Amino acid sequence: MRSRIIKTINKYGLLSEGDTVLIALSGGADSVLLAHFLIGIREEYDLTLKAAHIEHGIRGAESAADCEFVENLCKENGIECHTLHINAPAEAKAAGMGVEEYSRSRRYEFFDTIACDKIATAHNLSDNIETLLFRLARGTSIKGLCGIPARRGKIIRPLLELSGDEIREYLDENNIPYRIDSTNADNAYSRNRIRNEIVPLFKELNFDLEASMIRLIESANEDSDYIEQQARIAFDEVFVSNALDLQKLKELHVSIIKRILIKYFALNGIALNEYKLKEIIKLLEAPSKTQLSGDVFAVSNKQTLRVAHMGGSEDNVFLFQSEIYSKKDFINKYELLNKRFDFYCDCDKIVGSVRVRSRREGDRISPANRNCAKSLKKLYNELGIPVESRSIIPVIEDDNGVIGVYGYCVDERVKADESTKNYLVVKVSTEDKL
Repeated sequence: MRSRIIKTINKYGLLSEGDTVLIALSGGADSVLLAHFLIGIREEYDLTLKAAHIEHGIRGAESAADCEFVENLCKENGIECHTLHINAPAEAKAAGMGVEEYSRSRRYEFFDTIACDKIATAHNLSDNIETLLFRLARGTSIKGLCGIPARRGKIIRPLLELSGDEIREYLDENNIPYRIDSTNADNAYSRNRIRNEIVPLFKELNFDLEASMIRLIESANEDSDYIEQQARIAFDEVFVSNALDLQKLKELHVSIIKRILIKYFALNGIALNEYKLKEIIKLLEAPSKTQLSGDVFAVSNKQTLRVAHMGGSEDNVFLFQSEIYSKKDFINKYELLNKRFDFYCDCDKIVGSVRVRSRREGDRISPANRNCAKSLKKLYNELGIPVESRSIIPVIEDDNGVIGVYGYCVDERVKADESTKNYLVVKVSTEDKL
């Protein structure tokens, strides 16, 4: 048993000489074996051992007895013991989470408060198989088939290549006491049902289930590692100025594209679920946007796909002044008018009053001298105006509709030409004064 665990430790580089190791110690068979193993190699590896125990408030006196068992085990073996008492059912309900999910979250939060180099958990091969079956039932990717990793950050799992039956058999043969959680028989918990009902059915089909699952997990990890390696190389080629080169991205295999998208959005603080990932992939084929959360969107044009923060209001209030000039005065005063952020047109072609507002759904314009009509959305796409900036661009209208986009174009209907006698000049500001 010892040699097999040492082999796993060396295989994945789980321990270094002089490490301070925090043992996640529930008092159950797996964690007790883990504690006894680490105690046995403490001097050889010059380890400092600590333990963390969470009393979940689920099993009353039994749970309290588990805590006492752990504290005594630590005291007898010179292990610094940290305990946390919670009411998992009540706290999970208040948090809108399942008891298992909430308890796991609190455990790791507690572990992170204790200074250490490594956090050793007692996950074993049986846990790995149960995790794999659980993920298969819910739908998973090749990453899910990789099972529980032997190492993730500070977390190490030295028992990952031992089955639960092997662990209990070893403890019983060596008269090493451990606690038995009575809720392990309650099949209302998903993992218990997998362990108690589903795994035995699989073993009827294949008595050597553990060995078969090990092969599957190893194969999935090998394939996943290779795809991840290729994705890292491709990411460096398509990532430019916190955006993704759309044309280069589209040339890649979808398995690489997905990993690049997950990494890119993670760099921007956004975790993608399967639904969001599918919506983003749609943006590769047609310029558009999809909301990720709050004012955060994924947007694409013909060149790039990127994150955009749409902070602007779709109903901005613009302050503006409009002045009318004769043709002579206009030429004298505004001969250099045709520049960004200015707008002028033929005053006598205006219908009703002039107003300035943000773009609205359905807005259309016929840009002067273009002999065509188009939506403002399409016009903005052509002009390369970032999606998050569009709501702050003033749109000018009269009673018959849009007559211009401030700083960009005027509508054919009101454009100034040789017959123009009076010019309307509009100046827009979002400040309190013009």
